[in-house]
Amino acid sequence: MNRKPTTESSSAPRRTFTAAWSANLGAAIIAAAPAKGYYMSLVGEDAQAVVAAVNQGIDAYLEACFVPERGDRCGFAGARLHCHLSPASLATLVRRLLQSDDAAATLAAGICQTLGLELV
Repeated sequence: MNRKPTTESSSAPRRTFTAAWSANLGAAIIAAAPAKGYYMSLVGEDAQAVVAAVNQGIDAYLEACFVPERGDRCGFAGARLHCHLSPASLATLVRRLLQSDDAAATLAAGICQTLGLELV
């Protein structure tokens, strides 16, 4: 994974969740994400996993993980994907990544880790 985390403190307490999606995990992501949005920069498989999740549009949960009205922005600069996501969109993205393949779930766990949330 090649991400640029926006928040992480080595002394921050960790909250632990199972690696399966739950409403509690979603609420914890929204609470832990920066109010002004979460920035990440990705390449390769990680970038493609985010593109696939974002391109789903509205899903079975009736949620979108890219809503420009929330301040969400994603775009490529060369091979690097830069994303700035609102807390609500970030939670939806993590859910979609967890419900995808193993590589995407690993990315979701990495995102959670930068927020002080551990998936086991």
